[in-house]
Amino acid sequence: MNIRSDINARTAMVYGGAAFLLMIVGFRSIFATWDPDHVGIMTYLSISALVLEFFLLLLYAQSIYNLGPDSESEKGTPAVSSDVASMDSKEISELTKAVIQVAQMGEGLSNLAKGKVQEEIKKEVNEILSKAIKK
Repeated sequence: MNIRSDINARTAMVYGGAAFLLMIVGFRSIFATWDPDHVGIMTYLSISALVLEFFLLLLYAQSIYNLGPDSESEKGTPAVSSDVASMDSKEISELTKAVIQVAQMGEGLSNLAKGKVQEEIKKEVNEILSKAIKK
């Protein structure tokens, strides 16, 4: 197998290494705080998030590697997208509006997830404190 050494290949290798590092550190942290008597939804959510992020990083690394060598960046000249450079002001305005809408949707999803996670954390803390008080 011939491993390329261009910037895209190097970046892909960095993301691949980060994926494995994430799994090692993440599962190490989960197992260090593992309580066999109390395995809550946050534990399963954390494990699911680690596995999902691992595969997403590997997919991203594979995508970057498959881009192939970037000849313009190797020469030291900046790569300019001809599509964006040839846009007129109306197209740029529409693109800007679309980016703003995506950012607003992301913020809404973040707030929704944050609320649910906070509820689950409160629930877990209440259960732990209730068990501690009963003992």
